[in-house]
Amino acid sequence: MTRDELVALLRERDAIAIAAALDASREITYTRSPSPAGWLSDGAAEQPIEAHREAHAAGRPSEAAVLYGEGVTAEHTADRLLELAELARETRMLRAVCPIPAEGVRTPGSWGVEDLTVIAAARRTLDASVRVRPSWTRLGAQTCAVALAFGADDLVVPPDDPTDISLLAQSAGKQAVER
Repeated sequence: MTRDELVALLRERDAIAIAAALDASREITYTRSPSPAGWLSDGAAEQPIEAHREAHAAGRPSEAAVLYGEGVTAEHTADRLLELAELARETRMLRAVCPIPAEGVRTPGSWGVEDLTVIAAARRTLDASVRVRPSWTRLGAQTCAVALAFGADDLVVPPDDPTDISLLAQSAGKQAVER
């Protein structure tokens, strides 16, 4: 997919059209633990691609954030996804990408549509070896459950959250596997 095509998809916010082109994996992974020690994890802020490249060169896998929403252009989100896709192909050490609504967003995404659009675009852009993980803390269990039908295939659930992930996954026609 070209940059222009990806930018157009993000601007159109047609999550259903983007998701229709996805392979429908039936398995999702989840954990209630933080990232493994030694991994570079962006958390809620994007680290430079070069920081991920350096971590990979040192033998450390990473997890990257992709910002979107109010104050973040479609071009920025597209460029970040494309850079991460290239990094994943080069190093094979990018483990997950977490689309995150930008800090200060009054309504994350656009009432779910932008959230699902970015998640589906991430899944279309990234190799299947890279997990797409919606932000549980920013989007909540319900949106994360819907995101599973739009290409999300990994969840990090807070340890104190009582959500039954197996039931949540089943509601989207998926099977949950704890990692």
